[in-house]
Amino acid sequence: MSHRCDLRTAEHGFTLLELLVAITLLGLLMTALFGGLRLGARVWETADTRLDASARLQIVQDFIRQRLTETLPLETVPLELAEVGVPKPLFLGTAEAVRFASLLPENLGAGVYLMELALAESNHAEGSRNLLLRWRPFEPDDQTAEEVEPEQRVLIEDIEALELSYFGTVDPEQPPDWWQAWEGRPELPRLIRLQVRFADNDERRWPELIVRPMVDRAIAFGF
Repeated sequence: MSHRCDLRTAEHGFTLLELLVAITLLGLLMTALFGGLRLGARVWETADTRLDASARLQIVQDFIRQRLTETLPLETVPLELAEVGVPKPLFLGTAEAVRFASLLPENLGAGVYLMELALAESNHAEGSRNLLLRWRPFEPDDQTAEEVEPEQRVLIEDIEALELSYFGTVDPEQPPDWWQAWEGRPELPRLIRLQVRFADNDERRWPELIVRPMVDRAIAFGF
């Protein structure tokens, strides 16, 4: 008799209340599980974004370092000064821009190009600017070279400031020092320092970049 009673109890199964409790607990577990997955995905996305930004800055730094390292100390003699033979250095450095002659890699054209690192207004955020590279072929015997529209590419978007300085000797009687401008001098600066500042809420960081150009005697071209 006792055996039959136990059999009936086993066949009875779960009550509706027990099923509801089990389903509720399962739902809570699934909610916690998916919440954890979403949090993990967001953390992963944030980490990927930071890595991508850091990798891009590193690529840009390497590119700028290579171009400035290969700066050529070229001089030209403009037509209006051809009779007196006064050369004009191509290198021109200010606090927010630098123009120089250098080599481009094959994928961008190869050969000697006149380049410029400068700032341009950004459309993304108010008050921010983009760091641009402009370049055009250097043709010493082409009198219309200045009229050629340069190509350009955005290297870094939405920066707060670009600070350039140049280390060298301006006065032979004075020791070398850092200067905010370098223009009209036949020799290149010994060092070029390029700093990029981002907004306070921007997580990107730009390590200070100091480059030593391939300093050599000036090469003059008449055109």
